[in-house]
Order: sequence, then structure tokens, then C-alpha cells
Amino acid sequence: MDHHYIKRKEGFNLHYLEWEPTFKNDRLPVICIHGNLSNARMFKWIGEKLSQGIWGEPRRVISIDIRGCGDSGLPEEGFTIRHLASDIEAVMQNTGIEKAHFISFSRGVPNTVQFALDYPDKIQGFVAGDFPAKSFKMKKEWVENLLARYKVHQTWEELYQDIAPNQEIRQEEFAERKEEFYVEKKDGIHARVHKDLLMKLQKDSEDLDLSEGLSHIEGPVLILRGEEGSLLKEEEIEVFTKYHPSLKVEIIAGSGHSVFDPKEQTEEIFYKYFKSLA
Repeated sequence: MDHHYIKRKEGFNLHYLEWEPTFKNDRLPVICIHGNLSNARMFKWIGEKLSQGIWGEPRRVISIDIRGCGDSGLPEEGFTIRHLASDIEAVMQNTGIEKAHFISFSRGVPNTVQFALDYPDKIQGFVAGDFPAKSFKMKKEWVENLLARYKVHQTWEELYQDIAPNQEIRQEEFAERKEEFYVEKKDGIHARVHKDLLMKLQKDSEDLDLSEGLSHIEGPVLILRGEEGSLLKEEEIEVFTKYHPSLKVEIIAGSGHSVFDPKEQTEEIFYKYFKSLA
């Protein structure tokens, strides 16, 4: 896993992760886009398996930290969905990638569809994780509630005891994956997201129907949907189907919104999906 940075015109460094394939081939690369409160490391297990050829021919994998998340900087302004889409294009230019398969989670889905609108015909296939092809105006009250609960933990054990009851995560799994979502700084352990990001996103967010962007996505489209508590309605799936009649929807058993957690069912879905690609 390699780390790369791009200097953006808004005056911040945009970070992305890269996994090189075990051997060079002509397979299209994969670009991963996370949601608002996550970061590029959530796709680490996917990057490792795809680049090693576990799911078909090995592929180059790129996972982008959207501005304000992970190791990317936080500019003073510029948080519309088109700004976020432009960061995807900046990474593609920097890597020399002209077309790729995309894997996107949560609000990374509309960011990707906006990218398809602004930069047509650069997406060959699309795995959309539990979110519609829409952008929503974020409620200020929701953001303020999240900010009020933002906490800096003093030890990893304190953090584990705080999150374990809600996430039902075993201590061994926590120890293995903790640095994907948290980082230790001088004053304690922080989430890998800038605290001020949510207010900036809320300020620039708006209600947009982006479904036309689906017409610029070539190849197969796969939707992963949570079994309970999904953020994707049936009528929103029908919008995807309008543009991609051969669309496949997979319900992730026992999952809520977090449909990309590594589990046997998810691995089997990805294996079949990527084995079927040219």
C-alpha cells in the first residue's frame, strides 16, 4: 500500500492510497470512493485482494481520501459535490488513468455519479454501496449532534470500550483494524476525519437529482444494500435500473448501512463480479 499526495488549487494536499497489481496486465484499475465520515482505508482489504488477484486477474487499486478525511487536508472552502468530483478527476490525471471501475460507499455514490456527469465515459463498471444517485441537503441539527458527540480518547482501550457496545466488534478485530478509522496524535486518539468538515459539507450541500449521470457509466452496475436500516429505497433502485436494466442487487445479510465490512458473503459477491469483467 503506497501513499500519494496531490496539491490542489484550494491550497490543500489531497491524499490517496494505491495498491499495485502483482503483475502488469491490461485489466482496468479500480477506484474507491468512501462516504462522508470514513476514509480511504476502509477499502484496504479490497485493495489487497484485488491487487493480489484473489478475485480474478490482479488490478491496480486507488482509494481516495475526500478533502477533510483521512490524510487529506481541509481547505477553507470548496465543499460542493462538484468540488468533490473534481478531486476524483485530479487523482485520475495524476495516475494517468483514463477509465476505471468504481466502488463507492454511502455519500461516495452521489459523488461518483456527479463525477460521471462532469467527466463522462470514464467509469466502466460501478459497485454502489447503499445510497441513491442523489445529493441531499444535510440537516444542520444532524451535524451539530455529531459534533457534540465528537470525542478525543486518551487510550485505545478507552476507545474500544466506548464503541464496542454499539458496533459489536471483537477486541482482536478492533486491534487489527483500529488505525483504519482512528489516528493517535499528541493530545489523544482522533477519528480520521477533520472535526470542522461536517459543517463545511453541510453549508455547501444541496438537494440534487444526479440520475442522468448514470447514463455515462458503461458496463455492469452492482448495488450492495443493507438487510436492515438501508439508506436505499426500492424506488431509488428503480432509477438505477432505468439506466442499467441488467443491474444486480445484493442484500448483505446481517448488515445495516455498512455493506463493505469484510465478510464471507461480500467476498463471494466481489469474486463473482470481478471474475465476470473483461
